[in-house]
Amino acid sequence: MMAVENQIEMIDKSLGKAVEKVTSGYLLTVNEQSIVNLYQLIMEEIEAPLYEAVIKHCRFNQSRATIMLGVSRGTLRAKLRYYFDDKYVGTRGE
Repeated sequence: MMAVENQIEMIDKSLGKAVEKVTSGYLLTVNEQSIVNLYQLIMEEIEAPLYEAVIKHCRFNQSRATIMLGVSRGTLRAKLRYYFDDKYVGTRGE
């Protein structure tokens, strides 16, 4: 059990490091005065690829995807429809 917890901790740290690295790089390339609501910008940039990766990983099983994401089925369907129209809503696989 300890090995699994260590692996999860490593993944969490690597995701955090990746976000930190990308954010730091972004901040170096833009005029600091032009940054407004950075949190919202980052969330909008990562949410669509997050939902797409999870729904594909779960082989379009919405129940599994909702558990993995920690959101309701309604939220999942709304986000998929918002970002991808009907591409993944009602999809059983490619």
